[in-house]
Amino acid sequence: MSSRWAEKQTLITRRFFLATVTQAAICIGLASALAVYFGAPEQSDRIRLPAAFQFGTMFLLAGSWFLNVSRGHVQNERQAEFRRSLLLALLCAVLFVGVQSFGLWAFMRSTKDYQNPQLNTHGFVFMFAALHAMHFLVAQSVLLWVTLSAFLDRYDHEYYWGVTFATWFWHALGIAWIAILCVFSIAS
Repeated sequence: MSSRWAEKQTLITRRFFLATVTQAAICIGLASALAVYFGAPEQSDRIRLPAAFQFGTMFLLAGSWFLNVSRGHVQNERQAEFRRSLLLALLCAVLFVGVQSFGLWAFMRSTKDYQNPQLNTHGFVFMFAALHAMHFLVAQSVLLWVTLSAFLDRYDHEYYWGVTFATWFWHALGIAWIAILCVFSIAS
């Protein structure tokens, strides 16, 4: 005999795939639109932090706040507010990834010798940001799974471990991003 949640897992897996493809398309579309609108930055020998990195950080902080709020709502069994907060955190994640993708592109294009990154510090700084981006995509996927699960009544005041995990993961990556920004500031 299967549980109700086990029966819903097939449905959530399909939705997760479609939502992941949709998220990727939105992130790529946003990064592309920003690249077309702002164009490539001037090339330089110096490391210049793209404004997209600082602007995107606001989405990271907002998403962190929305996740904390959603955790409080699920603990107090306010399901509508809980789901709305998760959706807002997910929106912040998508906006963060889109803006940061544009920032990575702009950063790569701002170096005179971006074809040979081993010869300058730009490659080192780019690697830090790209590694963070890869980890953030995992966090975004976790948040997406938790959000989809929330809409299938997976979490309540007694069980909300997935929400707690997604929140901690997000916070850890936020701290890592702030550290990377500090390294960027020192390097420039």
